[in-house]
Amino acid sequence: MLERGDMAALHEPFLYLYYVHDGRKRLPHLDLDPRRPVSYEDIRSMILETARTRPVFVKDMCYYVHDRIHDDVDFIRRMTSTFLIRDPERTIPSYFRLDPGVTLEEIGCEAQYRLFERVGGITGRTPIVIDAADLAEDPAGTLRAYCRALEVPFIPRALEWDEGLPATWRDVSGWHADLAGSTGIIAEPAHPAAGSGGPGLDAAPHLRDYYEHHLPFHRKMRAHRLEPAAG
Repeated sequence: MLERGDMAALHEPFLYLYYVHDGRKRLPHLDLDPRRPVSYEDIRSMILETARTRPVFVKDMCYYVHDRIHDDVDFIRRMTSTFLIRDPERTIPSYFRLDPGVTLEEIGCEAQYRLFERVGGITGRTPIVIDAADLAEDPAGTLRAYCRALEVPFIPRALEWDEGLPATWRDVSGWHADLAGSTGIIAEPAHPAAGSGGPGLDAAPHLRDYYEHHLPFHRKMRAHRLEPAAG
C-alpha cells in the first residue's frame, strides 16, 4: 500500500499508545521517535488530519488499541477495516525470536477477533479478512481481490520495491530485518520453524499454551477470508 503512491501509509501509529503512553511493557528493538504522538486522542487526530488531504492507509495491531477503539463508534464508522490474519503456529515462534518476553495479549488473535466482531456490529458489514498465507503464496491474486473489495485500482508495480526500509520505519527497524533485504513478497517456508532460528512452538513451554488460546479466534476469522482473484 505504501508503494502505490496514491495514499498516505502510516505504520503502527498506535504502537506508541501501548508501549510509551500506557507503558504496558518495554518493547525490544524500539528506538523511540520523540516526534510521534503517544496519546489515543493525539494519534487519532493525526490520522484524521492526514486524511483531510488524501486517503490514508493505517497498518496497526488490534491489541494496541482495543480498550479504546471499541467505544469510538465514530472513528470505526469513518474507516474501512481490514484484518490481516496469520496462523499462530507461525506468528508465535517468530515473535518469540525477537522478544522472548512476548505476552499472551501480544500474540493478538483474540484482540483481532474481538475488534472484528465490534466493527461488523457497528457497520452492519463483515470486515475484509486477508490470510497472510494467501498473500505470501499469491500476492497478485490476493491484492487484486483486495483492491476490488476496496473499490480502488489494482497497481501491479506496487508489488515490488527497492531494498531497504522506509524512513518512517526506522524506530522499529529491528523488527523488519528480513524485509529490509527484500524487493517483494515471498512465500513462507513450508515448516513454521524454518528460517526462524528456533524450534517453533517448542522454543519455550508456555508457547504451546499461547497457541491453544489463540487458535480458535484465528479459525473463526479465517472462515471469512477473502479468496484470491484470478488474473
